[in-house]
Amino acid sequence: MATVTKERSVIVTLRVKVDGKWRRLPAAYGGNGRIRPGYAQVGAQQVEFASPAYELRLYEDRQAKYIPFKSGATEADAERKKLEKSPSKTAAKSAAESAGGTFVDKDDRKTLAKTAAAYIRDAQQRGAMEAADQARLVNEEFRKLLNRKTYVDEITRDDIFRFHTALRKRGCSDRTVANKHQRLTSWLRFAGIDKTILPPVPKYEETLPTIYTSDEISTILAEAGPYMKMAILLALKCGLRDQELMHLEFSDINFTEKTLRVQGKPRWNFRVKTHEQRFVPIPDDVLDELKAWKEQHGGKSLILGTKNGNPNTKLLFALKTLARRAKLNCGRCDGCKSKRHECEAYTLHKFRRSYITTLLRNGIDLRTVQAYAGHKDIASTMRYLRPASAREAQGKLNAVVW
Repeated sequence: MATVTKERSVIVTLRVKVDGKWRRLPAAYGGNGRIRPGYAQVGAQQVEFASPAYELRLYEDRQAKYIPFKSGATEADAERKKLEKSPSKTAAKSAAESAGGTFVDKDDRKTLAKTAAAYIRDAQQRGAMEAADQARLVNEEFRKLLNRKTYVDEITRDDIFRFHTALRKRGCSDRTVANKHQRLTSWLRFAGIDKTILPPVPKYEETLPTIYTSDEISTILAEAGPYMKMAILLALKCGLRDQELMHLEFSDINFTEKTLRVQGKPRWNFRVKTHEQRFVPIPDDVLDELKAWKEQHGGKSLILGTKNGNPNTKLLFALKTLARRAKLNCGRCDGCKSKRHECEAYTLHKFRRSYITTLLRNGIDLRTVQAYAGHKDIASTMRYLRPASAREAQGKLNAVVW
């Protein structure tokens, strides 16, 4: 049997900045055949560069592999000669490690663009549409800041600190910086980055959960059609999470007991966050709306399903569109400044926060609210204990005898 010989060649390159852009140039050699430290071959000329970074570029079967070198030109050229005689990728890796460098296979390197797309797609497939939208914004911001870097393994700890600085210069709050940091590092961990380079979450002042004001709720409901009105009432007055809202079926409603049951839906691969079913009481006005909605949508399974009977993954988009049409956008956040003009202040989950806060303000005990909300521990519910708004407290304050 004939032996198949792979085509292989190795050259020494310098990684240098030319006209503001990083380039790889072949190393220059003198008349004696020895490499000239600090010099690159540019056309017919040999040009000197200060403190260049050396790499070995290994071509094997028309595929390029790179070995970044920590040592100088002479050592890199010596390894070049060894690798030209070396028959395998394993030997190349061994030679790189012995020289203090790292063997990098171009085909195996993960790009920022592809891993970002995979991360966003993963969130969408889990039905976490809000997380997917936030991830898209953060990925675009970070990659724009590092427009000269292509691969995940090029990211450094300083790059992440630069991202923090850029956000603060843009006027982002400490809480926003921390949130974007968490989304960024979640993506980078998904991409397989070396976790040791990830800095801790920036510190920020802990704030109370944000809720909708009564004016915001009435304005959004006035703008909403029947479909979105149904979605908002279920989110606001039953405290459902986004996914729970999307997968709620008419069969989950007990019109006699005036309750709905939150449970997993295996056919859509939906599981309750706490892995525990729960019953939630339905206010009379919402129950009346549900009865009318059921009569109008006989034969349907999902209360808020699409025309094809699937869970509607675009409820968040529809809500942000409502807020924009109602002229409720804040005009300051990144979402408002984006091409889609989707204000970050309007989310489905904010209705759930409003629900929990309202129950607590109206005297319903913590344990009961915990059960309705589906919280695993009481501490999660206690975060929503907050003072009454200024308007609500005004009458009581005026009645105080000082």
